[in-house]
Amino acid sequence: MDRNAFLAFALSFLVLSLWMTYEAKQRPVPVPETVAEQQQPPQPPIEVAPGATPAQQPAGAEAPRDVPVAAVEPNAAEQIFVVEHPLHRTVFTSRGAGIRHFELLQYTQPASEGGGPVVLIDRTETEAPALATPLPEIGFGDLGRADFQLVSSSPRELVFERTQSGVLLRKTFTFEEDSYRFRMRLEVANAGGGASVAPAFGVVLPVRAHPGADFRDLTISVLSQGSVERELLAGFGQPGFFSRQPELERRFQGDVEWAAGHSHYFLTAVMPDVPRDALATSFAFRPGEEAQVTVSQPPAAILPGTSLTREYALFFGPKEPDLLGAVGAQLDRSIDLGWSWIAPLTRGFIWLLKACYSIVPNFGVAIIILTVLVRLVTAPLAAKQMKSMKRMSELQPKLKELQDKHKDDKQAQSQEMMKLYREAGVNPLGGCFPILLQFPVFIGLYYALQSSIDLRQAPFMLWIDDLSRPETLFTIPGVGWPVRVLPILMSLSMVLQQKMTPTTSMDPTQARTMMIVMPVMFFFMFYGFPSGLVLYWFVSNLLAIAQQVWLNRQVAPTPA
Repeated sequence: MDRNAFLAFALSFLVLSLWMTYEAKQRPVPVPETVAEQQQPPQPPIEVAPGATPAQQPAGAEAPRDVPVAAVEPNAAEQIFVVEHPLHRTVFTSRGAGIRHFELLQYTQPASEGGGPVVLIDRTETEAPALATPLPEIGFGDLGRADFQLVSSSPRELVFERTQSGVLLRKTFTFEEDSYRFRMRLEVANAGGGASVAPAFGVVLPVRAHPGADFRDLTISVLSQGSVERELLAGFGQPGFFSRQPELERRFQGDVEWAAGHSHYFLTAVMPDVPRDALATSFAFRPGEEAQVTVSQPPAAILPGTSLTREYALFFGPKEPDLLGAVGAQLDRSIDLGWSWIAPLTRGFIWLLKACYSIVPNFGVAIIILTVLVRLVTAPLAAKQMKSMKRMSELQPKLKELQDKHKDDKQAQSQEMMKLYREAGVNPLGGCFPILLQFPVFIGLYYALQSSIDLRQAPFMLWIDDLSRPETLFTIPGVGWPVRVLPILMSLSMVLQQKMTPTTSMDPTQARTMMIVMPVMFFFMFYGFPSGLVLYWFVSNLLAIAQQVWLNRQVAPTPA
């Protein structure tokens, strides 16, 4: 591989690396508490036995809204209802008949972040709850925080009702046993005196940034017309690269299977029962910090004396492929497996990683085994690349003679060089093509290690206690800089690997520069990557070094 080809490869790899760095570095900004929230101490929810009359709490202050909230009675007291489930704990509020707080009982936050269950929904008293139903089309203002009454409760079902001006609103939540899936049925009955109403049955799902490794790249996604559209919350509503007008709202009409807010490992999703006519709208409520997704249907007229019901399936839980596949609605596509042509490769690596773990129950060891297997499969390509580069380096003296001999005749120089390549049986691109073929392997492994929830809080050894996060041996006092061993070892292995790799037509100065620049660039790029991915790259470098040592002993120098 000559200098131009090597530089082209390095530039291509640099672009790919910078894209992956950009993707990994998208972090939502933690939302600071407002002064008003800091002044109001949190009030604990009141657990209510099924069928019992709930205790009452003082009503919270009104939140500023863009539309009238005339439906909220100023003196009405908010009521809290708690549903205990083996997998999650859900706190409902009568104000808006939605979810105030939702936490997963089978998943905990890291000890460094305070521990406790993973919280997916956490709304304040002054905010509309998750799964609010504003229904502004009815003409009563925004009902997202209107007061409802709990009329029926059981361990599996809650029924809320509200009647206003002859219109009955009924919201029924039904939980499934041993599942993160539940349902919401919204009924509007018109018993008014002659006027019809035409609600769109919109359901609002809030998505808000908050600190924590589990939510470092919170994303809003909609599966519409067969395509998954993703928008990072950190950039939603923000000016673009060239400071273009920020896009605060996105609309998706027809064939909406689901709309969701999610991170790498957790998901809150709303799925309409009739996707064909469904609409989804995402709106940057506070650009870069908070947004909301509304799933609705086209407005349907409800004549006096009639009613209409819409249902939504809901999933609040972990992004485990088997669980999502069982839910249906193609919800498993919320897991980012890369481009469509990479996704099968990513799935294969996830399956292989789990298979290795079933043999050795340590995901760090499983990654090492997976790396060895990948290296064995790609060994012929790597060997071909190394042999080609070694033979090219051996031809450099003759190539230098030809360049000096025909320095004034580029055409003759090119013809003589190609003749020399043919006589030596060397393809000048032979060192590049095998490398390009290994790109899909690296990208597939990248997505497999990034998206697999099995790596979350999975320990390896010693201080590496979570393969889904960057490892830290210790933090330098005073500056707070984390010292990470794996990126250092990986960079040193790159230096050794490049030192052993033939430099073909690159002059010594350029070779020394590349030996320093590439490892330094990768060091800073990988410093913030999950330790599982850095472990893979480090082990892969060690195997490549071993293969190069073996090849240097096997390939005899070409006769002069």
